[in-house]
Amino acid sequence: MKLGREVFAAVVPAKAGIHNHHREYGSALSRGRHLFCLTLLATIAWAAPTVAEDAYPSRPIKLLVSFPPGGGIDAVARLFAEKMDPILGQPVVIENRAGAAGLIAGRAGASAEPDGYTVLVASNSMIIAQLINAAPGMAVERDLQAVASVAPQANIIVAAPDLPVTSLKDVVELSTKRPLNYASPGAGSVPQLLVQHLFSSIPNATMTHVPFPGAAPALTATMANQTDTGVVTLPPAVPLVASGKLKGIAVTTKDRSAALPDVPTAAEAGYPSITSVVWTAFFVPIKTPKPIAEKLGDAVLKVAAMPEIRERLTKLGFEPTSIPGEQFQRDVVAEVAMWDGVIKKAGIKPQ
Repeated sequence: MKLGREVFAAVVPAKAGIHNHHREYGSALSRGRHLFCLTLLATIAWAAPTVAEDAYPSRPIKLLVSFPPGGGIDAVARLFAEKMDPILGQPVVIENRAGAAGLIAGRAGASAEPDGYTVLVASNSMIIAQLINAAPGMAVERDLQAVASVAPQANIIVAAPDLPVTSLKDVVELSTKRPLNYASPGAGSVPQLLVQHLFSSIPNATMTHVPFPGAAPALTATMANQTDTGVVTLPPAVPLVASGKLKGIAVTTKDRSAALPDVPTAAEAGYPSITSVVWTAFFVPIKTPKPIAEKLGDAVLKVAAMPEIRERLTKLGFEPTSIPGEQFQRDVVAEVAMWDGVIKKAGIKPQ
């Protein structure tokens, strides 16, 4: 019996050892399978965006334009959309989302899916609108990634056909004798801020702002003598001034425009403080993958470099220049700070 117990005692631990060995082997196998699955999932997760980026674009791209048809920003967007089609191999379509000097389109562009299929086309009016609104709902420098900037344009001051003025000095002098008003492409637009900046420094001047949802309706109102003057981007005003339907008073660039060489600069008239340009920029949501943003930027810059596009932009009143996305992103940050200083100096408080 003693021998039996010893044998039993010897055998049982041996069996238990075999069982423990199997458990350890099974546990190691399970951990191995788990690790393999995790590695596979990680590989798939890493590869999926890369595949999507490589395949981009695989469907139509929408340009979300921050102003209505007929204005300078819209003209650039349509000109570039047509040429971007064959470069990207997909249709590029226009959707105008006007209002609030670009903030409405800006919010929509910033909150869009960051996949490169919604591209915001906006101007620096959006920066000003952001700064003078208490609750803008977005910040250009935080929520948007610049793809490229193209076709900067002057602002132009125009006068109604019946207004007895021919120069910016005439307009300033008349505004001290009787109240005048001016049409702009919207509250918070670059033209609106320039006029406010100018006339706030002139004693006894009265110049009331009448905002419109874009340059085209602002010019229409001034042509019809519904407003005394208008301040808009240059391109939509070129044919109206050239045909005599509006009086060209002054442009805000350092040099006269080749499209309207007879219209003097504001600096020539003695008001250099309102020298400025309005840029046209393409943006995507901030989280858009860099390869997609770069592919879009390359397409925009290729169009901007085409001789026929440069010639067309010049005739329309734009400057045929462009800036790559990364450089322009830095410019945007600097411009936000610059306009913030101008707004505070002018005593404009967010509302």
